[in-house]
Amino acid sequence: MQERCRSMGTERGSAMKGHARQLMTARVVVATQDTSLAEAARLLAGVETSGLPIIDAAGQVVGIVTESDLLEALLSPAAVETPIHGLMTTHVVTVDEFTPADSVIRLLREKRFHHLPVTRQGQVVGLITPQDVIRYFVEHELPLPPEVA
Repeated sequence: MQERCRSMGTERGSAMKGHARQLMTARVVVATQDTSLAEAARLLAGVETSGLPIIDAAGQVVGIVTESDLLEALLSPAAVETPIHGLMTTHVVTVDEFTPADSVIRLLREKRFHHLPVTRQGQVVGLITPQDVIRYFVEHELPLPPEVA
């Protein structure tokens, strides 16, 4: 297994082929800073991602709200009409859809990011989480499992 991991870009000097767009979940929803806590929860519940990029009027990412942020707020005495701007993380790193996959993985590992919005000309087109990278490895890099008889 150690040899296989080296070929997947986890050791120095080895690069994983591909780009961010091949790792990302493309079905992502976005919200604005004025979106209510209730609406943000509804949006996130309707997709298979654990983060909700927050955009400004020009469509640029200005923050992110995660499922953990929402859960904490929903379990607190905060009103569900409260805008989410108070609970979003404002320091958000994004990657272009053509960012090399090994650079994306390096960001996730070294910076310990769990949500990485993917952009095309500044607009959100996807989201990458560690789960997406694991899914990619299983579907494209790992050997097929032996068939069950």
